[in-house]
Amino acid sequence: YYKKAADLDPKNARYVFEMGMVYYAIPDDKNAIAMFELAGERGWVKNADYYENLAYSYMNIGNFARSTEMLQKSLEKRPYSVTVTFALGESQYKGGQFQEAIDSWDKVLQIDNKNARALYMIGMSYQKMGQKEKGMAICDKAIEMDPSLNSLKQKKMDIGM
Repeated sequence: YYKKAADLDPKNARYVFEMGMVYYAIPDDKNAIAMFELAGERGWVKNADYYENLAYSYMNIGNFARSTEMLQKSLEKRPYSVTVTFALGESQYKGGQFQEAIDSWDKVLQIDNKNARALYMIGMSYQKMGQKEKGMAICDKAIEMDPSLNSLKQKKMDIGM
């Protein structure tokens, strides 16, 4: 119905954006990206939420460079968002930018110093950078803060990481 509405009223960016949200929920991230970008071209306000939704779709298809770019644009509009800053770290981590991920998760900790998950991911990043002992010590500290994170450590041990 959104497609029919968008075809009938091509100047209405809302219908196209809503189609993007539906595709995102299915999930069909390639079509979600196409619809979000088309909505932007048709005048949808490119606010923090717009860039965040676009970023998650890019992250889901494995385009971490584009996801990182969109999350940074979202943060320009909402600089103290813990959720978006954490997601930026995740995108950077998955894209192999471990130092940048550490920097993002450090920002999360500046906003929320009890965010054990961010601390845990900093530890994982250090391990990926070859600093295994430092990384493991940080992960252990995060697990002390939030024992539920031990399940992440256990999963990694079970698969031989």
